[in-house]
Amino acid sequence: MENLILFIPITAYILDTIFGEPSAKFHPVCWLGNTALNLEQKKLPAIQNHIRQFLYGIFCTSSIVLLFALLPLLVFCVIKKYFLYYLLEWYEVFAFIFASIVLYLCIAPKSLVQHIEAIQKELAQNNIPEAQIKLSYIVGRNTKKMNENDMIRASIESLSENSFDSTLAGFFWFCLGYALFSYEGAIFFVLLHRAINTLDAMWGKKNEKYFYFGKFPARFDDVLNFLPARLCFYFILLACFCIKDCDYKNACAIGKKYRSKHASPNSAWAEAPYAGALNLKLAGPVYYGDFFCDYPYLGEGSLKATQKHLETALKIFYASIFICLIFCTIFLFLVA
Repeated sequence: MENLILFIPITAYILDTIFGEPSAKFHPVCWLGNTALNLEQKKLPAIQNHIRQFLYGIFCTSSIVLLFALLPLLVFCVIKKYFLYYLLEWYEVFAFIFASIVLYLCIAPKSLVQHIEAIQKELAQNNIPEAQIKLSYIVGRNTKKMNENDMIRASIESLSENSFDSTLAGFFWFCLGYALFSYEGAIFFVLLHRAINTLDAMWGKKNEKYFYFGKFPARFDDVLNFLPARLCFYFILLACFCIKDCDYKNACAIGKKYRSKHASPNSAWAEAPYAGALNLKLAGPVYYGDFFCDYPYLGEGSLKATQKHLETALKIFYASIFICLIFCTIFLFLVA
């Protein structure tokens, strides 16, 4: 039973494939979001000083991490002590089940794909207004100003960025945490990443309300995703090599050329190879509400993205996860 750790990433992915995300009522990440919202609404509206807003952001972020990362770790440690004292032979089984469930709750590949497929369905029926609404669930920009090509490009961008943000980074921190501090490290680091990533999605917006308050979780998220994004770059290239519909050589060339040309230090490491593999231009000028941002394009291909491009992007997404799981298993075998 000592090698059960090897099967945890695969088990977590299978659980997500079968069950998807739990309903909001039972999902710890939704509890985290509600708690964060309550902390934000409690004092932030009354704080006008920018330094105090920043400090309150640090306080709220630290409180969330203590509650949603350290508390489950404490529960694990207490139960572990019980098993080691009374039922030593069953400890590995308990640790396997506990860690598998934690990792499953911290990744969300099926949910992301379901959102993409919902947009695909509306576009296939030429229902542009409904597709715009469903796209708005996964991107922060103004989707009402988008045509079909824009929406497909935005869907591919969201899929590529979230390939490491919501999935591969969880596997990375689980494996690195285990290598450093056994099960305790694996559980804590994957929970820490999910907590910070959720807070970045909620508070890391560049507007007047969140600019200072959300700066700490936003920069913390950049740090936590720095290594996963760069590993993801190579997983995506390997995935492109395995898929005949992809332009692998262009994925390498465009990926290397544009991987650092984004306002975010991490996003383009996933988006650029997708752009090259599909011969598209991703990113570029967007609207956030009525505010226009003249961002540069990633890639040198066409702006006319089609449903075929989106289908191929989904293949890249699945293949990169499969490759990541292989590497995770090998890594855990070496460190176990």
